[in-house]
Order: sequence, then structure tokens, then C-alpha cells
Amino acid sequence: MFNLILWITLFIGSYVVIYFSADLFLDNLKDLCYIYNLSPFIIGMLILGIDPEESIASIIAAINGLPYVSFGNVVGNSIIAMTLPFSLTVLLYVMKFRSISKFYFIVLYTLLFNLLFSFIFSGGMFVSAFVAIGMYIIYVLRNLKHHSQEKMEENLGNIEQELTGLENSSKTKKIILTSLGLVFVFIGGELLILSADQIIEIVQIPEVFFGFIIIAFVTNVEELTLILKSVKKKAVEIGFGGMIGKLIWNLTISFGISGIFIKNLPFKFILLWNWLIIFLITLFMNLSSKKEQFAKRDGLVLMGFFVIFITINIIFVVF
Repeated sequence: MFNLILWITLFIGSYVVIYFSADLFLDNLKDLCYIYNLSPFIIGMLILGIDPEESIASIIAAINGLPYVSFGNVVGNSIIAMTLPFSLTVLLYVMKFRSISKFYFIVLYTLLFNLLFSFIFSGGMFVSAFVAIGMYIIYVLRNLKHHSQEKMEENLGNIEQELTGLENSSKTKKIILTSLGLVFVFIGGELLILSADQIIEIVQIPEVFFGFIIIAFVTNVEELTLILKSVKKKAVEIGFGGMIGKLIWNLTISFGISGIFIKNLPFKFILLWNWLIIFLITLFMNLSSKKEQFAKRDGLVLMGFFVIFITINIIFVVF
């Protein structure tokens, strides 16, 4: 009983760390974007979009001869990241943002068809892995070229002037605080997963429920918090960019490096079903983003995709 209370306390404490670290990170990163005239969307993609934990999990699974675990982790985590954080956020707030460049959706569609090729054709995985890595290089080079902010959000002219006038010491302080905030978000996330794992082991929650529901939420709690905070702090582009960046990271670096070790992935219908779900989510995000806002209706649709994803995978596991 004492162990359970201890791990529950750590679980709650870990989320508190993430919650307040997200404030520290977003406040200072937003200021740095204005100081150095950087695009919040692109900075969000390049910083928040990097997900080494998921990459390591997929690569280790691939090396240890678990190709479906590796592939499933890439696709499943991407689906969850693009549904839960957005759907739960827009049920509470309306997300308003600037129009997203067609370039990113062209990259996503290319990566998704590359993903389809990897398991539809025998031996396609090895080729798709190198295509994915090549696409990430193109994506990064394009972002570095267009890193400057094209236009400031309305009513921010005075803020920019104020921030630009800051002394170097203040700028350095903001860089340090931004880095510390991000580090503590990651630390909080690691402790959250560790404590969740221990709680589940103690109370003996069924493995299927654990895998699809508990871990699905816990592994994306950082993203959910950052999206919620970015809306509240009027830094939507940072959070939104982070989610798009994470999807691209998963389909390029995580998938690409894992695919080199997998080499071949025999076809199973569950792969096609999950591919179709992630494709439809991307298509929906593309069409909805043209409105330059996400509202409750969009959140309900994304939640619907999440429920379908969970249901289909549970059916395949049970039957």
C-alpha cells in the first residue's frame, strides 16, 4: 500500500513539474522568437518536434527483431499525438493560427505514401527507410532557409520593440530559462512514465488497457500540456508547429533508422488499417487548417479518429 501511495505521489508530482516547466519554456521561447525575428511555427517544429524517446524505442525494437512493435510505435504514437492533444485542447479553447505552408503537407503526404510502400511491396522497407531520412534533410534545410518570421501577429509591434532592446545578459537569461524549461518537461515526462508503469504493475491493470489507453495518454501528456499552454499564452504556432514537427520526425528519423534494421515487413491488414487512419487524420488536418482555426467540431472529429484507432487495434488483438 505504501509503495502505491509513493508512486501515485510521484505521478502527480511529475505532472506538476511538466505543467510549470511548460510555462517557463513557452514564455521564454515566445520572447526569443520576437527578439531574434524567428518564426514561432518553425521553431516549434525544430525544437518540440524532436522526439528522441520514441525513436530509441522504435530502433531498439527493430534491432531486437520486433518489426511490428517498432513500426506500430512509429504509427501509433503519431496518431495519438495528432488526435488527443488537439481534440482535448479545442474542446476547451478555439485554436487560431496563421495559414500553414503547403510545403509541410506535401512532405507529410510524401512520407505517408513512402510508409505505405514500405509494407505493401516485399523489400520496400529498406528503400523507404532511406527515402524517409532524405526527406528529413530536405525538411530541415527548408526550415533553416525560412526561419525568419514573415510577419508578426497583430498588436505585437510594441512588444517586439521592447524585447529587441533587451541587453545581451537578459537575452542570455531567456535562452537559459528556455533550455531549463524544456529539460524539466522531459524529466517530468520520464518520471511520469516510470511512475505510471509501477502503478499499473501494482494494481494489475490488464495489458491491453495499459498498452492502448494508459501508455497512449501518458506518453503524450507533455504534448497535451504544451498545446494547452500554448493556446492560453497566445503562442499557438509554437505548439502547433511542435505537433506537425513530431509527426514528420516520427515518419522520417524514427521510421527511417528503424527501417534500416527491419529491412522487410511482411504485410498484415492491421498495418493498412492504421496507415489509412493516419492518412485520413493528415487529410483532415490539412483541410481544417485552411480555416486558420480549430474549434470544438474539429476536436470531436479528431477524438472520433482516436476512438476508431483504439477500437480497431483492440479488435485485432482480441480476434
